[in-house]
Amino acid sequence: MTPVSDQSRVDEIVRLVEQYLSPHQPKDGSFKLTVIRGGIQEEDDWVYVTVRPEPESVRTYDYYGRLAEAESDLEEKESVKVLLVPAIPG
Repeated sequence: MTPVSDQSRVDEIVRLVEQYLSPHQPKDGSFKLTVIRGGIQEEDDWVYVTVRPEPESVRTYDYYGRLAEAESDLEEKESVKVLLVPAIPG
């Protein structure tokens, strides 16, 4: 995998991912899913984007389904192959 170094490409990826994550954020505000700008990499036709919950104490299984739904929406509506990768706490 190669880190995305073009800043305008990073900005576009972050904008798209945040747009598609927005409807999947918890309605109760218990946590927020945030894109890690330095955690964006590409390989072949795929873009890998690291996403972290705030606060970090949220368990991965509490938000993994939300990431999968956002990935599906992105591919379906934008024809972008994105894998949203949960950040490892610590």
